[in-house]
Amino acid sequence: MELDCTGVILAGGKNSRLPGKKKTFHRIGGITMLERLCTLFSKLFKETIIVVNEPKEFIGLDMMVVTDIIPARCVLAGLHAGLFYSSYPHAYVTACDIPFASEPVTRYLVNKAAPGDHVVIPRTDDGLEPLSAVYSKECIPLIEKSLENHIFMIKKFYKKKHVKEVPVSVLKKLDPDMGFIFNVNTPADLEKARQMAK
Repeated sequence: MELDCTGVILAGGKNSRLPGKKKTFHRIGGITMLERLCTLFSKLFKETIIVVNEPKEFIGLDMMVVTDIIPARCVLAGLHAGLFYSSYPHAYVTACDIPFASEPVTRYLVNKAAPGDHVVIPRTDDGLEPLSAVYSKECIPLIEKSLENHIFMIKKFYKKKHVKEVPVSVLKKLDPDMGFIFNVNTPADLEKARQMAK
């Protein structure tokens, strides 16, 4: 069943540690990382938005392709654009280099979002996971204020009373391997992802 939520994929990174073509177009298990996410998101969400820097490279995708509204060229600006263009009160936001996004985890996080929650976010052994989280459109003015003040870290705009954390004990029941937090930054990560996909 599709969720009343927008799926947002952030694909505007600089690709500095994985040279060559854009991260999102590298293949894992025979398909690109972007195709993996799009397949999952088309099943989960009534709307999918991809935030990019160079839209010409994404022509032909069956989804809304947008660019940053505030030209800060950072993840926070991408999150802002995704929320701005979202048709739904909440958006599940992930990065294009997370090839093993989990349907059970995503559904759980979206279903935990309630009125008044600005953020529903996993807390793993490594800390909070801001690029596998649900955000409310109510975050938009808070993000704009952060960007105006040149504060670019996502977690800096959170107001704790409006943040709902999901503990690792719950997450491991939904995704025992915790693959949903694995991201591809380097050639070694890409090779590991290809092994994981086999």
